[in-house]
Amino acid sequence: PGHSTRNMPRKLLISLLLLGLLVVAGADESSEEGGEEVPEAGDAAESGPLLPSEFAQTITLFPDFPDKKFVLGEVIDVLCGFTNVGDKSFNITQMKGSLHNAMDYKTIINYTEANPFAEIKKDEHGTMAYRFFADPGLDPKEYQLTLSIDYIDADRDEYRTVYFNSTIELVESQSTLGTRTFYGRFLILGIVGLIVFFGNRQYQKWTSKKARRTGGEASKPSAGGASEWLQDVNAPGAPRRSGSGKKAGKK
Repeated sequence: PGHSTRNMPRKLLISLLLLGLLVVAGADESSEEGGEEVPEAGDAAESGPLLPSEFAQTITLFPDFPDKKFVLGEVIDVLCGFTNVGDKSFNITQMKGSLHNAMDYKTIINYTEANPFAEIKKDEHGTMAYRFFADPGLDPKEYQLTLSIDYIDADRDEYRTVYFNSTIELVESQSTLGTRTFYGRFLILGIVGLIVFFGNRQYQKWTSKKARRTGGEASKPSAGGASEWLQDVNAPGAPRRSGSGKKAGKK
């Protein structure tokens, strides 16, 4: 019993040392976990808008509308020529476009995304097609059109090239213009016809009133005129007046 009593302080000291080692090990693990979170924060800080690769070259072509005047209500096809001048292949992952106000670049329409998933190897050229719809509900005027293409290289680095960002013009179709011109002319002819119709009615009323006034005045004979007319008329059975009659009376 005396021996075990003397060993108790030693056992207690060993237990305290072991407990201290466990606490230190726990602190090290927590610090390692915290160290793993720091790169994630750094990655979030480094993430931002994708940039173009210096080894990617693009050209743009609108085969149906080379003058960049797009007809409202039509499907617009755009071709993006992509050339890889680097030593790593590129995989095209996404193409998209958007329409903006030409004055303040306010977004009006975000067009549907396309996923071609095409591979452009080093020193090769590829052509990607993208299409969008010119909404007929838009006003015919100038807009800002932005078209971009996303791609990754063999190292899984992501890139984005804005291959078109310029002013375009939305115009009405010839049929719409023809219809509008027809209805415009029809409206003008209708207005002119109404003016002529009501003007003719007013003219007829005026001429009718004038005819009634002149007709009434002509039907009233003057007294002098009636006497002169009767002087030249001999009633039946009445003696004919002549100059000789007047001379006989004087005798």
